[in-house]
Amino acid sequence: MARLGQVTVVVMLALMAAEQGFAAQPLPLTARVIAHGELAGFGPFGPAHVQTFTTPASFLAAYQKAATPSQVSEWVALLKREGFVAVAAEQLGSLTANRGGLSWAMELRSSADAHSELAKEVRSDESHGPVSRFVVGGIPTASAFRLGTSSSGGDNILFSDGRFLYFVGVGWSTGAKPARAALIAAAQTLYKRVRGHATT
Repeated sequence: MARLGQVTVVVMLALMAAEQGFAAQPLPLTARVIAHGELAGFGPFGPAHVQTFTTPASFLAAYQKAATPSQVSEWVALLKREGFVAVAAEQLGSLTANRGGLSWAMELRSSADAHSELAKEVRSDESHGPVSRFVVGGIPTASAFRLGTSSSGGDNILFSDGRFLYFVGVGWSTGAKPARAALIAAAQTLYKRVRGHATT
């Protein structure tokens, strides 16, 4: 029995070492967005086209066009204080008309900075219109919310892990809204895939 116990301990230690080694494998920023098949009904459907932005201003100019110049300036200054490194963004096509999706991953200086930016994003949600929040299980830092209505709006999920901040969302302009469960499942899959990985 003692010998069997020793073997079991050795096997368990080997498995733990393998898991730690796997978790330590670096993951490039461009691999931290939604992959093919992770978000039901949405892309990417072909070769992924991920844009990388190395300045806060270029990212906000591309994806925050509704913001006022003063809002953009304030956000750019905050991201610089938080040690903005880069962000990878990917537009997600849809199999259904009048729908779309977006996934992005932002690298900041530290986990504290990523958490700070997440808190800022959560606080600013209310400024974009009527907001209703929903729960995403399995992601400790997740903040999920709907903007707009069931006929025109969007469901969005933000979470942080280490010094990275992640966003995945879907929007619709007419017709029935996409199933929220698919978005939640995609965020959970993404979290499991990127959790604890350092960048390259």
